[in-house]
Amino acid sequence: MSETTANETILVTGATGKVGRRLVEILRADGRDVRAVSRSTEIPLDLTDPSTWDAALEGVTAVYIVPPDHPFPADEFAAAAVKAGVRRLVAQSGRRVQELAKVAGVGHEAIGMYAAQVAVQNSGVEWTVLQPNNFNENLSEGDYYPAVLAGEVALPLAGTTEPLIAVADIAAVAAAVLTGDGHGGKVYELTGPESLSMDAALAAIATASGKAVAFRAETPEEHDEALSAAGLPSDLVMFLNLMYQFMRDGGMTETTGTVAQILGREPIAFADWAAETAKTGVWADAPDA
Repeated sequence: MSETTANETILVTGATGKVGRRLVEILRADGRDVRAVSRSTEIPLDLTDPSTWDAALEGVTAVYIVPPDHPFPADEFAAAAVKAGVRRLVAQSGRRVQELAKVAGVGHEAIGMYAAQVAVQNSGVEWTVLQPNNFNENLSEGDYYPAVLAGEVALPLAGTTEPLIAVADIAAVAAAVLTGDGHGGKVYELTGPESLSMDAALAAIATASGKAVAFRAETPEEHDEALSAAGLPSDLVMFLNLMYQFMRDGGMTETTGTVAQILGREPIAFADWAAETAKTGVWADAPDA
């Protein structure tokens, strides 16, 4: 398929989320016609509710799918997109999710991002899958943010390193894949430029923000107890435990050169990201160093 032209409409799902809203900004700055949707937009889209699909897909030629964590009818959504005239599907998955699913002993349909990945691959139109590593922004607006503000992040990741990635890089790659040539049939693993321990990442945040932010290594049992006490469902606790085990075993330690290959520049270094993010005051309420 040739590149997406400026007058063709690109649908971005999850458009209020970390990647989605940044992707919409990049595409619109490039003069692209973007339909940015979520469950709360004027044209709503709920990937679990087929009654919302047709209006969102009308007149669209390319779709960026940000799937929910939980199972959803991914194959049916992909089929509806193709029926509506979509010619290019790009799914945001998770790094090596297919290997993690094997460890968990579940099929692709049990994990939202894996279901989306398989659905676009089987869609019959041009597809690309992005598999980013865990986001830097999990520490500034995501799951770990409250713990950062409290001054301590406790995770069962002793001795573990991973190449966290800035969401800006994911969004830039997504824009390139949605609008350019040569990405059909590709699964891209996206990482930051260096593999860091959580201790080193939080030390970079502390340096950038002037706040006291530290890492405490928990045992898997301690973390499970904390998650259960917080009211998380038992199946989610089990899955997270398996994910952290996968990480401790080195499943996401290596970096890739994919971001540089696609964008023609190196991905954003974590320390640089932390320095820029600190300027926004997002960590201002953390305890002083």
